[in-house]
Amino acid sequence: MTWKTLLRPAMIFVPLALGLCFPRAAELNFLIRYLLMTMLFMVFLKLNLKDLKFRPSHWILLAVNLAVGVSAYLITRQLTCNETLAQAAFFTGITPTAAAASVVMGFLRGNVGYVITSFLVTNAGMALFMPFLLGWICGNTSFEFLGRVANTLIFLLLIPGGAAFIVRKICPAARELPGKLATVSFGLWSLCLFIIAASAAAFFRDNPGISPWIILETAQISLVICIASFGIGALLEKKRFRRESSQSLGQKNTTLTIYLALVYANPLAAMGVISYVLWHNSYNAIQLFLVESRKKKRR
Repeated sequence: MTWKTLLRPAMIFVPLALGLCFPRAAELNFLIRYLLMTMLFMVFLKLNLKDLKFRPSHWILLAVNLAVGVSAYLITRQLTCNETLAQAAFFTGITPTAAAASVVMGFLRGNVGYVITSFLVTNAGMALFMPFLLGWICGNTSFEFLGRVANTLIFLLLIPGGAAFIVRKICPAARELPGKLATVSFGLWSLCLFIIAASAAAFFRDNPGISPWIILETAQISLVICIASFGIGALLEKKRFRRESSQSLGQKNTTLTIYLALVYANPLAAMGVISYVLWHNSYNAIQLFLVESRKKKRR
């Protein structure tokens, strides 16, 4: 189990490297929406709503999540005077809690219900505020633009969520399906990374004046945001739920904001969120490795 956890961050590089080698695969961009909806459907299918327990810190967590995205954008724009880097920082910081955070918390023997509640609160809250924030970031606050963003979020979140609810009602045993198809879900995620990397390669090809070093800069920015998110999250709750709050703010639902960055900004803005995938998975791997090491010592 430890080796699988350590291997996944490394495997992120494989589809990314292949995508950069085949920029023509950017023509498959239209698939990302449906791949994302399929993955979200699997997420909603396995959610146990009985675990939901709302605490005041969940609403604070949502506010801080939004604040991290906005402040990351403002600070990066001020320091670098580069709008692309600032947008990459925004999409990275604004990303809500990942559903997989509850799985990691289970391995860490923490309160899974707390993290599941964080997932619903932050994802719903982000969907509510994102049309206005994207209008500000992209410099387009028209009702037409806001409506388009809202429709995208409704399409991406409500359809998979509603479909999962119906399937669970008709066939309760279907909630076990995501666990059995975990490898398939990871394959879909890898395909997404491949297409996104190909889109970035095509973007560089069509814009030769842009330095490839900007990818490393977005990776550095996302590392700072990752460290800040896990650290700030740990300060939002008392000792009892400190680890859960840290995980909720630090482990992010990157597939959603990667898609939004591609549609409403550009592939380079999405690269910041992709880098974050590496950082938060690496931290999770370290956490799980330490937990298993302690278990072995106790034995």
